[in-house]
Amino acid sequence: VRDSDTPLRIGRFADRSDTNKLAFKSKIVSRAHAEIWSDNGKFYIKDAKSSSGTFLNHLRLSPAGSESKPHQLKDGDIVQLGVDYQGNTD
Repeated sequence: VRDSDTPLRIGRFADRSDTNKLAFKSKIVSRAHAEIWSDNGKFYIKDAKSSSGTFLNHLRLSPAGSESKPHQLKDGDIVQLGVDYQGNTD
C-alpha cells in the first residue's frame, strides 16, 4: 500500500478479482470489515462498520456496526479481526 493507492479493503468477499482486497473465509470477518491505507508515509486502519470488531493492540476501534475513526499503525502493533462468539456465559 502506497500513499496514492486505493485503501486495502479487508473482508469476506465472494468476488476475489479486485487486487485491493484481502479476503478471509471466516464467519467472524464481515463482508466489508476494515480498511488499511497510507498517507504521508504513515499507515492507518479503520473499522468499516463490522459486526465483530477490529482491534488494535486488543482495543476495539468502534462499536458493532459503527465506522471507526482512522488509527495510525506502528511497528509491532497487533491487529485482530473479530472475536469468536462465546455464547451465553451464565
